[in-house]
Amino acid sequence: MGTIDARTNMERLSRAECWKLLEQAPVGRLAVIVDGVPVVYPVNHMVEWDAIVIRSDPGSKLAGLTEGAPVSFEVDDLEPDGRRGWSVLVKGRARPMRDPAMVALAERRPPAIWTTNEKPHWIRIVPTQVTGRRIWRTADDIAGRDRPGAVVLKPLVGPEWAEEGPTATP
Repeated sequence: MGTIDARTNMERLSRAECWKLLEQAPVGRLAVIVDGVPVVYPVNHMVEWDAIVIRSDPGSKLAGLTEGAPVSFEVDDLEPDGRRGWSVLVKGRARPMRDPAMVALAERRPPAIWTTNEKPHWIRIVPTQVTGRRIWRTADDIAGRDRPGAVVLKPLVGPEWAEEGPTATP
């Protein structure tokens, strides 16, 4: 169960729910630095060992995934009626998978849904931060949500808002 900010209709997701959504998403977006510029690549992925695992061919993406390179990984979804959506962001470090036993375990997973070749390089994204949010279009959508028990916070207004700022809402 998350906490919903009534000012923004945004629900902060628990870490457990973030991992569940990461596991279910078929495709994510990987942001890496290539030649000093951030680049975003769509990638197939899997969740293993509390990390995100991807495969890569040689090239600019792999060049940006050196040992310990900072990366971001994101998955999201928008419901067809546009009334709510969610997003999960993982910030972390890239680590090439060199342990043959770990690679063998990862290779037992079903093939990626939209790649046509076997990519030889396995990369783990070791998270330093995992955050997620669900955005509801209106307060009526929140009232009709299928998430009983979520807490709705009142927006701050007036002097309290100026003094405490947005951090007053968890």
